[in-house]
Amino acid sequence: GDLVIHAKNVQYDQTALSIPAGKPFTVGFANDEPVPHNVAIHEGSATGKERFRGEIVTGPTTIVYQVPALEAGAYAFVCTVHPNMVGTLTVQ
Repeated sequence: GDLVIHAKNVQYDQTALSIPAGKPFTVGFANDEPVPHNVAIHEGSATGKERFRGEIVTGPTTIVYQVPALEAGAYAFVCTVHPNMVGTLTVQ
């Protein structure tokens, strides 16, 4: 995928990612543990408007999310199941 994120020990291995604005992208998500996780993208912060929600998967497994184009700005990626799992996504 354009972005690759692993989940382990109920946290993401990446907490700051960036992607070009205005074009769809993929997120390769590897859930390395037998706990349900996903990657959702919210505007601004983890409590902002949800723009994308990836399917929740229980690991160990890998899934590739197809994410529609986002306009430039600041976003957060967060696990819908575990809101303490959060990172920043800069779209530019």
